[in-house]
Amino acid sequence: MQAQDPCPLADRRVCEATRNLALAVLRRMAVTAVAIEPRIRTLVATRNDPGYALWRLHGDGGRLLLRFDLQKQPDPIWDKLTADLCVLARLADLRTHPPGYYYVHPLTDPRDIAVPLPVNPRGLPPRTIGPLQ
Repeated sequence: MQAQDPCPLADRRVCEATRNLALAVLRRMAVTAVAIEPRIRTLVATRNDPGYALWRLHGDGGRLLLRFDLQKQPDPIWDKLTADLCVLARLADLRTHPPGYYYVHPLTDPRDIAVPLPVNPRGLPPRTIGPLQ
């Protein structure tokens, strides 16, 4: 049984196109992430106006691989991944679409989001995922 599309009938084509674009960005992120660190399974970012900043990287089973210092600019190797993450976060309208519809999940802190890469479809353990704000 297929999940019901949350988009109003008039918006379904736009939502579908946006979801396809989000999937393309996610796939590119996965390639970039694996090239940097093959163990990355989930990216966690926090709102950092005007966009998002990488905060943590998780491996298998939600194990923390790396925590970034938000007071410092990360190494330039992360710039492409961060830029794609910001695009994906902007595409995801979490108020009108369920978590994961655009491959982005809200976390307990409303400023934070998690993006599980395609190699990790289950994402982070449930204790870290919070309600929609």
